[in-house]
Amino acid sequence: MRLPFSRPRPVHDTVVSAVTPLTSAMVRLTLTGPTLPALAFDQPTQWAELTVAGPAGAQVSRAYTVRHHRPGPGEADFDVVLHGRGPFARWAAAARPGEPVRIAGPRGRLRAPEGADHLLLVADESAQPAALALLAALPPGFPVLALLETGHPQDTLPCGTAADATVHWLPRAGTGRRKGELLAAAVRDAALPPGRGAAWVAGEAGAVTAVRRHLLGERGLAREDVQAKGYWKAGHRGGAEQ
Repeated sequence: MRLPFSRPRPVHDTVVSAVTPLTSAMVRLTLTGPTLPALAFDQPTQWAELTVAGPAGAQVSRAYTVRHHRPGPGEADFDVVLHGRGPFARWAAAARPGEPVRIAGPRGRLRAPEGADHLLLVADESAQPAALALLAALPPGFPVLALLETGHPQDTLPCGTAADATVHWLPRAGTGRRKGELLAAAVRDAALPPGRGAAWVAGEAGAVTAVRRHLLGERGLAREDVQAKGYWKAGHRGGAEQ
């Protein structure tokens, strides 16, 4: 039973129209459907729940960032990290055009701090679609430092933005570091510009907690200026599907 004050999520029945490899560990699913022109997507970092038929026909649902929305042709892009363990990642690795996908959403509101002089973006692979969408939406000339962790040096993505952005890709390969550890170290070593700073941090939950604690404690950022979201938890069954 749906309570009278609950808000149902809009549902769109779509099919896969294209599967595009982006890196060695990420693919882009382009979905199309007759109702997608009406997808209520109006902010970067918004997410939707995607539902597909998983192993043995069981439904599998995971939340992913809306990377692009093209109302004209009724298309939306979702970038999926292929971790290899979770059922959605296994489905995405083998997805082909024509397969059905149900979209519920989108959801999420970006809490933009008023009066910030610069922005720090911190993300691992799971949060890179949201981080890059936010980077692309920043106003021209706005100072931003982006620290983006990835698996291998070749696993970088285009960072189209009009902002005054400095982007550092942090590959783990050969470092012996676990996911998230490079981000925490890079934030501690980062030289932030003067003025009021804001931060958007997302990825593995433990790393996000460590970065948030550092920014609030040692860097002195205000709580309202730090948005931190754990997209997945190391050691949790199902891996990082976000």
